[in-house]
Amino acid sequence: MLRTLTLYLHPVAGLATIALAGYDARLGLRSRSAVRDAGAARRRHARIGPWLYVLVIVNWVGGLATMTQLRPEDTAGTGHFTIGTAIVGLLTVSALLSRWMPVAPTARMIHPLVGAATLLLCGFQIFLGLQLLP
Repeated sequence: MLRTLTLYLHPVAGLATIALAGYDARLGLRSRSAVRDAGAARRRHARIGPWLYVLVIVNWVGGLATMTQLRPEDTAGTGHFTIGTAIVGLLTVSALLSRWMPVAPTARMIHPLVGAATLLLCGFQIFLGLQLLP
C-alpha cells in the first residue's frame, strides 16, 4: 500500500505544480494588459516565479527518484522524462531572463514566449504522465 501511495505522490505534486504554473502565467498576462491591477499582478507573478521554479525542480527530482527506485522497468528515456527535463530547462531560461526584465527590452519580449512554451509542454506532460500511472 505504501508503495502505491508513493507512486501517486509525484503525479499529484506535478498536477498541483502545473496548476500553479497556469495561475502564474495568467498573472503574467494580466501584468501586460491595461487593467487597473497590472502592477499588482506583475509583483505577484514575480513573487510566485521562484517558488514555481523550485517546485518544478523538486518534482523533477521526485519523478526521477520514483522512476529509479519504484519503477526500475521504466528508464529515463521516456517521453515524460524528456519533456520534464525540457520544462526545467525552459524555466531556467525564463528565470534568467526575468533578471534582465527591468533593463532589457529583448528579455521582456522573449520571457513571455518562453513561459508560453513551458505551459504548453506542461499540458503535454500531463497526458504523457497519465500513461505511466499504475
